[in-house]
Amino acid sequence: MCMVYFLKDLEEFVDAESLVASELQDETISRKLGSLLSEIHQLEMPLVKEPLWIFRTIDRYLSDLPTDINKFEREEDRQIFQEFQSVCNFTEEFENMKNLLSTIDSPVCFTHNDFQPGNILRLKSEPNNYTIIDFEYCSYNYRGFDIGNHFCEFMFDYKTATEWPFYKVDFTLYPNETQQLNFISSYIKSCNSDDNTLAQKIMKEANYFALASHFMWTLWAINMAISTSIKFGYMEYARTRFTAYCLQRDMLTDVYNNNAVRMPPQFDEELLRSSKNPFHQTYVKNN
Repeated sequence: MCMVYFLKDLEEFVDAESLVASELQDETISRKLGSLLSEIHQLEMPLVKEPLWIFRTIDRYLSDLPTDINKFEREEDRQIFQEFQSVCNFTEEFENMKNLLSTIDSPVCFTHNDFQPGNILRLKSEPNNYTIIDFEYCSYNYRGFDIGNHFCEFMFDYKTATEWPFYKVDFTLYPNETQQLNFISSYIKSCNSDDNTLAQKIMKEANYFALASHFMWTLWAINMAISTSIKFGYMEYARTRFTAYCLQRDMLTDVYNNNAVRMPPQFDEELLRSSKNPFHQTYVKNN
């Protein structure tokens, strides 16, 4: 059962609690979430049906990026921004990413675009049912983005971290093939599809469009670092997301000439500490 709230002007108390990141790994919960996201994707909403949102959003975030390093109040933030300047041209990388994603066939549907534990509430009166909230980013978008974005969230814990940078990350928790197919099979079942090839297709879409998720939230975090007083390590988070972006991009495009693209890609500490990580010199395990 999926209870969804769209109306910004409607305020209603819901006696519920948000999920924690570790619950995404629970097979039963993950299957329920796969079904819920499928239900959302089948909704017909009075919005522009073209998938304009994701690339327009990234364009806007690119335009808003600071050019003056002194916009950052923290010295640590200025240092991370200099790291970004030394390893990446965001505009060029955006074009490269769009070219790569143009080769991936992913249907357009109504999407939540921020389907993460903090926006999934368990009803206290019905603990097996969930309420999906915060449709701030909803749009018509590529199916692969919504699923890939959700898979990225397996790595992040925003709820239990009590010290700076106020999030925890474990790259090795990016869902493996069994976990992804568990979610996707439930998603497909809710679509009433009997296409035996659909699971592998969706898994490919999700893992490629996860790149767009990492890229978008990287830019979002950099801009937040200079525009809010909320206590959160936005620049550390930006670096974390871009680390995942770069490593996943390189694994998916076989930049290391291994002659085999692993699906889904997997992270380990050896990879994260190697020179393949553009931020390996400042990488510190945070979990």
